[in-house]
Amino acid sequence: MVWEMLLYIYILYSPDWHYRSTMPTFLFLYGLGFAFAHSQLRFDIGFKVHYALLCLLCIPRMYKYYIYTEDKSAKRLAKLYAATLSLGTLCWLVDRLLCKGISKWYFNPQGHALWHIFMGFNSYYANTFLMYCRAQQRGWVPQVKHFLGFFPYVKIEKPKAQ
Repeated sequence: MVWEMLLYIYILYSPDWHYRSTMPTFLFLYGLGFAFAHSQLRFDIGFKVHYALLCLLCIPRMYKYYIYTEDKSAKRLAKLYAATLSLGTLCWLVDRLLCKGISKWYFNPQGHALWHIFMGFNSYYANTFLMYCRAQQRGWVPQVKHFLGFFPYVKIEKPKAQ
């Protein structure tokens, strides 16, 4: 999850960097350092707070790309990203805070499992939207298509090199 957010930071903020190799190197070393520290210290709430902070770093730039995107299909990807993030967070919070009461119900909705499902779709929609944004940054022509009429993906047409 942390590596995913570091990738998002790279994609979202890379157009503003003056030195092309400094920030990717920093993000890679940061990810390695965090992975090592997490493996040794077993962060619990610290991991969740860290992930939330990385998400909060991405939201302003993601919103910037959203408001400058004119393609309705790409905007729908960003909305699906926000919706699955919200639903996943809600499922996680309900499961975390109300687990003892919910586990006594006849039917247990399995909030943690739903969190995994929503966060999986969240990751997919975020990557797809960022793929669209990155293609636009590079001057390519991205289009949102749908596999089997349901799963969105980005088809990119690169200009022919002269």
